[in-house]
Amino acid sequence: MALLSEEQITEGLAGLEGWEWDREAGALRRSVEMPDFISGIHLVTAVARAAEEVDHHPDIDIRYTTVTFHQTTHAAGGITRADLDMAARIDALAAEALPRS
Repeated sequence: MALLSEEQITEGLAGLEGWEWDREAGALRRSVEMPDFISGIHLVTAVARAAEEVDHHPDIDIRYTTVTFHQTTHAAGGITRADLDMAARIDALAAEALPRS
């Protein structure tokens, strides 16, 4: 799987919700604030199922109601198209999980 150029990563991020590029870590990162702990766990479970479907898994950090996703392709040593695709799936799942205002 080919690494994306800086331009491709920047363009890809423009279509994503709340993701940032951690250049030092070579990863995309997004934190989602959930209304309560169990909602965060449900989001993590939904993302885990989606990741299993495509065999591309984010690193996930849970801190009470804040869930942070780190997306990179470890085998390639950076960000690939699969990372942008998985980030978009995480966006969709987060949007479904968050309460409507």
